[in-house]
Amino acid sequence: MAEHLSLNQVNDLLTSEQTDITDPFLILKTIASNLNQQNSALLQEVILRILEKRSFFSNYEHLVNDFARHIGLFPYLKREDLNIADQIAYEYHRPDGIRENNIVFHRVQAQVYFKLLEGKNVILSAPTSFGKSLIIDTLIASEKYKNIVIVLPTIALIDETRRRLIRFKDSYKVITHTSQRIEDKNIFILTQERVIEIINNIHIDFFVIDEFYKIQPSSNDKERSLILNHAFYKLLKDRGQFYLLGPDIRAVDTNIFPGNSEVIFIKSDYKTVVTEKELVKKGGLDPLERLLELCKSLQGEPTLIYCASPKSANKVSKFLLDSGHFQKDNKNDEAVRWLKKEYHPKWYLPKALEHGIGIHHGRIPRSIAQYAVRSFNDEKINFLLCTSTLIEGVNTKAKNVIIFDNKVAREKFDYFTFNNICGRSGRMFQHFIGKVFLFHEPPQEELPMVDFPIFSQLDDVSEKLLIQLEEEDLTDNSKDRLKSIRNNNSLSLKTIRLNSNIDPFNQIKLAEEINNKLQYYATMLNWNGFPPKYEHLELICNLIWNYLVDHGKGVGGVKSASQLTFKIHLLTKHKELIPIINSELKNKTDAEEINESIETVLEFTRYWAQYNFPKYLLALDRIQREVLSKNGFATGDYSYFASQLECLFTNPLFIALDEYGIPIQTSKRLSPYLNLTNSSNLDDLLKQLKALNLSALKISIFEKDLISDSRRFF
Repeated sequence: MAEHLSLNQVNDLLTSEQTDITDPFLILKTIASNLNQQNSALLQEVILRILEKRSFFSNYEHLVNDFARHIGLFPYLKREDLNIADQIAYEYHRPDGIRENNIVFHRVQAQVYFKLLEGKNVILSAPTSFGKSLIIDTLIASEKYKNIVIVLPTIALIDETRRRLIRFKDSYKVITHTSQRIEDKNIFILTQERVIEIINNIHIDFFVIDEFYKIQPSSNDKERSLILNHAFYKLLKDRGQFYLLGPDIRAVDTNIFPGNSEVIFIKSDYKTVVTEKELVKKGGLDPLERLLELCKSLQGEPTLIYCASPKSANKVSKFLLDSGHFQKDNKNDEAVRWLKKEYHPKWYLPKALEHGIGIHHGRIPRSIAQYAVRSFNDEKINFLLCTSTLIEGVNTKAKNVIIFDNKVAREKFDYFTFNNICGRSGRMFQHFIGKVFLFHEPPQEELPMVDFPIFSQLDDVSEKLLIQLEEEDLTDNSKDRLKSIRNNNSLSLKTIRLNSNIDPFNQIKLAEEINNKLQYYATMLNWNGFPPKYEHLELICNLIWNYLVDHGKGVGGVKSASQLTFKIHLLTKHKELIPIINSELKNKTDAEEINESIETVLEFTRYWAQYNFPKYLLALDRIQREVLSKNGFATGDYSYFASQLECLFTNPLFIALDEYGIPIQTSKRLSPYLNLTNSSNLDDLLKQLKALNLSALKISIFEKDLISDSRRFF
């Protein structure tokens, strides 16, 4: 080895898998001579690589500690190895309130934490491995706040966060659902949709929005961006302190925020793991063959494989399984047996689990998708195929990430999403180095300013959002845009606002349609409970499809109003998924067709039955009530039908349990052991589940394991 090395040369040496560190002192000497150099990102990467290869530097442990301390990596230090001065610095970086597991901040975490403790509003742009969530936990531990809201992009992330924060249950009530009782001090863990539904007449002292950059509309998800803006506006009007988190933002104009509260934007590149990116060479093979060869080389290492969609994930799983490389094991036997019985023996998911491969995407029931993640983290499976449903914040123990597709659904992903996927590789204290294998060139790097549409109110901001803003918060241009909505004679502003995130003009057109044919609609829309006949269901489906749905390509397994009618009718008739799946499977023997049929039903159930159709049906309900009553006609009431669809014709509390990791089928089997009444809420159910004697239950071993795991976090 040479007598003198540059920092880049040291980094190259430590990066090489063939490294034989024959002169560790020379490497450490080079680092020491560069401790004050300007390229802090490179220095930090080199020191992280030293920590990864710590065994080579065992004779110089004090130097390794000095380097880690110098760049503020206090979490990687052992207190007993530090001198007095370093121990003082170490203690400074330990937050008050949380002492378990010897938790300590790194340097930039501490900076953010103290700004928030001072009452400042903080917008943080930092890498995935920064440790943004730990700051939330320590703020909760301070008990400075009475009511806290944490807004998360997915329900999967709600469950993970709830499990993490349940340790504060002695000080705070943790709330994720409308059916839970609100106490004196609460932590609300919600999606943006649930913020709008739940946070009414409750003063919020502090709120957090994760992945806040989604507040700026994108081609991939404009609808949820509008809902997030609405939720942010609602929370902001309450004047609570806030903490907004996201990666790779260049700047935020903090002057746009209303009021006198101070808003600080902090941009940091501080990382606790190193991410290595490698473009997979073609080598004359097609992508699936290259993927198989890569998986063979990573056997035994926890690896996520990112796919654009459920269809792509299924295609990949079929190819990997058909290759014959992945052998059966018995680690997930109980889960495999249960899934084959409850759904179908030829469904790809149980077959994949049987061979050590997990699948996680939006069509899979939530409790089962959660099980796949836990199996991955518990090393029961080495490979986990996933889509964006897992990428948006769910933590795993992945050492490697393979980015097989460069899209989310049909749209190419942006730089934000790419970085989010890359950030899933490596994990603090487990993998200092995370590897990302790319099958496509990465998107062009961009560090944009994030626009907040509720403040900018540019011409492309939807009236769906503007109508939710108070008059005092609208620009003159926005007021002009809303004049025709405010001055219409067909539908009140109150009803339009209650039907949040449905186009106001379309609502007015629907009200006009009912007005124009009053006698006909007064007869056909005047029903309560369930639609009396097929034609009544057909009518409401046509009205919803033609006036309330934002049209585009068919989604959720539905491409027309007639198809929507038929599928809702089928679900209403059977009230169970299995008969519907069986009807879809009629005369089908090909495994690929069987898998697609099963998942089409599951997708329809999630997208339409449990969310969108009830939302549109209640909007139609409000509109027909206003129009018909104003004209002296009796009105219908669709609220019961909507609620029954939303909970798949079972106890609505069982749907909540699915998010807690207990499948709906299991909850139904538990009914004889539970004492539930119409007034029971989720808190009552959780208390009863906690008290059950699992050994006495006549359910499968797999179901008992799921209940046992879930109730550790009640």
